[in-house]
Amino acid sequence: MAVNGVVGLDNSRYAFTPFIILISLMLLLPMAVLLYEGHGYLMSAFTSTLFIEGVTVTLLGAMIAAALTLILGLPTAYAISRGLIPRPIDSIVGGLLTSPLTIPHTIVGLSLLILVSPISPIPIIRRLPLVDTIWGLVAAYFIVSAPITIGALRQVFDGLDPVYEYVGLTLGLTRWGVFTKVVIPMARRELISSFLLSLSRALSEFGSIVILAYYVINPPLFNYVYPLPILIWYSYEVYGLPLALGYASASLIISIIIIVLIELISGGTTRFRLW
Repeated sequence: MAVNGVVGLDNSRYAFTPFIILISLMLLLPMAVLLYEGHGYLMSAFTSTLFIEGVTVTLLGAMIAAALTLILGLPTAYAISRGLIPRPIDSIVGGLLTSPLTIPHTIVGLSLLILVSPISPIPIIRRLPLVDTIWGLVAAYFIVSAPITIGALRQVFDGLDPVYEYVGLTLGLTRWGVFTKVVIPMARRELISSFLLSLSRALSEFGSIVILAYYVINPPLFNYVYPLPILIWYSYEVYGLPLALGYASASLIISIIIIVLIELISGGTTRFRLW
């Protein structure tokens, strides 16, 4: 219908509903079936020593990696957001920082393994205890989660009004002073959300740690402890589907809890984009 020569617009909010339903089913149906089939094994999974140790080592490694990602990613994302990196260096930096998203994570694990192996071209790095240790987990988790965290942080900084930063600069603060005293306090909630986002990404990692840290040996805390994704795969390969179902369902519940926390903290406004 035309009104004053203007074709009326279709304001129906349900026009895209079929697409939303379809993609939701494609994403959620496999997980729902997993929980349905595995709920009977949840109690045995949550009380299993192997599972508790796996959750502990995985969460510890992921939390250390997420904290490191936040510490290093905050100034990096801010510099990119505010154009503090000169062109064309910013494009090169952006490409390097997002490269872990585009390569198989088995390559990440293999590259870290070679880096600390006897054939490494950097002798001093050969001494780093990354193979089958908690620090190997941290290194792998850091590499695979840093691009997502930095992208999310950049989106946060892009959404902040820079006028407050200009005021800080006119009052005599340095750019670093503005960053630490103005920007970070303004984005406290988003920073917690970014930390949890990095944590959740690290928890799901498999490809790199299956090569670098198949199990973790850090006595007296950890003695041949399988990280959670490895434990699920190992249980399926060695003991069959029922045991793996219990571990997988319990792990999925932990992941859902973290996702809910992210949404609650961010107020349902979690955003992410690449460079």
